[in-house]
Amino acid sequence: MKVKVFSLRGNTFRERAVSLKENIVTRMTMGLLRPFNRHRMINLDHIREDQDNPIVFLGNHAEIYGPIASALCFPVDVRFWVINMMMFDKKVVRAYMYENTFSKKTFLPVFIRRLLAWYLGWLSVNVMNALRAIAVYRDSPLKLRQTLRESVEALENGENLMIFPEHPDGKYEKGGVSEFSPGFLMLAEAWWKKSGKKLRILPVYANREERTFTYGDEIVYEPEKGFAEEQERILKDARAQMLRMAGITDGV
Repeated sequence: MKVKVFSLRGNTFRERAVSLKENIVTRMTMGLLRPFNRHRMINLDHIREDQDNPIVFLGNHAEIYGPIASALCFPVDVRFWVINMMMFDKKVVRAYMYENTFSKKTFLPVFIRRLLAWYLGWLSVNVMNALRAIAVYRDSPLKLRQTLRESVEALENGENLMIFPEHPDGKYEKGGVSEFSPGFLMLAEAWWKKSGKKLRILPVYANREERTFTYGDEIVYEPEKGFAEEQERILKDARAQMLRMAGITDGV
């Protein structure tokens, strides 16, 4: 995959300098890590690109493995949905990464865990902004409108999106799939109202042990059936597909 690092952003010299630094950090990081993150693509022909109606991919977290592997190896350009606490304030990002990921790595000494959270927090802010990730505000309905607005604009520009919909209690499943948060499906209704087009959704499962990405079957939002019914159907279908791709059949 050719990583799309975008042109410089900002109006002031300082803003453009920050953007340049983010681009350089991202290019260097991707260049260093990609040779060690080769993945085999399964069912790649399930991706039907259409600039007039792009795809929303749904991926699994597998802790931090899914987002990192997707950023390094995904076969088509995407813009990521990223929780806002991972994008802006480095101190907030470091605290969030330590609390949600590294505090649970009890086999590592505390100072190593804090050092990793410090480094990856710094890296996250640079890379996520260079890749123009779309910030997601889970606890602010007003700011969530901004997420939906930016996402619709991206779709209008022919850009695919990648969303990680798992909303776990405690931590993400390392080798499975946590329950889904339903909020992302508000985008389907927003896209329908703005464009008159039915959102296309494609589940994808990143397997850490096998080093594979497996693509599921496209799911299309059908607005005439009503939002509540479609939300239930798509959540059930998408998670069931992801569980099957993970090799988990109990309860599917």
